Amino acid sequence: MLKVSRKDLSFAIAQLMPRIIQGVQIEFLVKRALTQTQFLVLVALHSRNLCPMTTLAQSMHVSLPTISGIVDRLVKRGYVQRSIGEHDRRRVVVKLSKQGQLMITQFQGAVTQRWEAVLKALEQDDINDFHRIVIKLMDHLKDGK
Repeated sequence: MLKVSRKDLSFAIAQLMPRIIQGVQIEFLVKRALTQTQFLVLVALHSRNLCPMTTLAQSMHVSLPTISGIVDRLVKRGYVQRSIGEHDRRRVVVKLSKQGQLMITQFQGAVTQRWEAVLKALEQDDINDFHRIVIKLMDHLKDGK
């Protein structure tokens, strides 16, 4: 059996992922008139519940004024809710609105459909193995690694 290095597998995955996401992401964002940056902010908020603006800015590697402008546009579009911190009124926190959560769910559905089409190239044994590996990786990533 051929032994594939982690580096070679990582490179293959890095080549595969843009091909999987490319058609889905561009079409999805264009239909909703969202920029990629706005979409990345929504994804970042999806991974958190209530997020301080400073934390969001740091996680996106942008300044506070930049993230404020992006969030302003997302609030106006109804994708994000902004509120004042419960214990510190100077602290501004944001979270996805119901519309923002729905948009993320719709994106996940579009990506799922794309993966279903791609996975038709695999036999059932390969699908079972791939599923097991994906679950193992998701569990590993839940631990913050």
